[in-house]
Amino acid sequence: MRENRYIIEASVQHDYVGEREARTFLPFLLPHLRPGLSILDVGCGVGAITLDLARSAHPARIVGIDVDPVQIAVAHSSAQERGITTATFQVGSASRLPFPDASFDAVYATAVVLYLRDPVRALAEMRRVLRPGGIAAVADDDVGTIVFSPDLPELRLAASLFERAVAHEGGDTRYSRHLRGLARQAGFARSEGFAYAPEVYGDPRGTRRFADFAGGALGAPMMADTIVAEGWATRAELDRVLAVLEDWAAHPDGFAAWLYCAVLAWKD
Repeated sequence: MRENRYIIEASVQHDYVGEREARTFLPFLLPHLRPGLSILDVGCGVGAITLDLARSAHPARIVGIDVDPVQIAVAHSSAQERGITTATFQVGSASRLPFPDASFDAVYATAVVLYLRDPVRALAEMRRVLRPGGIAAVADDDVGTIVFSPDLPELRLAASLFERAVAHEGGDTRYSRHLRGLARQAGFARSEGFAYAPEVYGDPRGTRRFADFAGGALGAPMMADTIVAEGWATRAELDRVLAVLEDWAAHPDGFAAWLYCAVLAWKD
């Protein structure tokens, strides 16, 4: 996670996001990209989407920023290993982008802004660093749309605990359905909204990956301590949730999915 104090084990985080591709997580942005553009990835994490775009969109340059220096180090190493020279990475915050006005042709953020206390500020910062005519793309999970099979109460509790933990830090796991209005508040006069499902887990590898991430998040000491201290669940109830996640990962009928809501907004 970014921009909050909860810490998930780096290897679990990398397994969960390290294989993400632009065509899956930014399908609504790709038709608007062309070679030679200058692109900013806000909250790039380990740089999976950044590096995918560097190969497929052939930008003049693409810059990834994230508040986590460990993930930035992983992204930088991945770029070097793949011989990608058009992508660079640096530590930086979505709420205070470390770039001058009108620095980029396109800016995007995926699975980032839901953790922020002030999404409008982040959107306004994206608009600030865009050149006139530039485009911003923001997409985030809407956890209110999550579905599980088997539909077990412990899995529903897992989603609820995650939502509460994010809200406790000032984020909002259902904000993205309001992205068009938030973009207008940030100064974008023209926008389009989208919904899609990039995270669908319906095979043994997928359910294992999702269970590892969800268990790693809810079981991380700081999040687990917060859950118990706030009274959202007892330690025994939380342990039960983690055990059911483990069993569900190997269940022959296991399935989970949810929507991402997104916006494209232009700096006219």
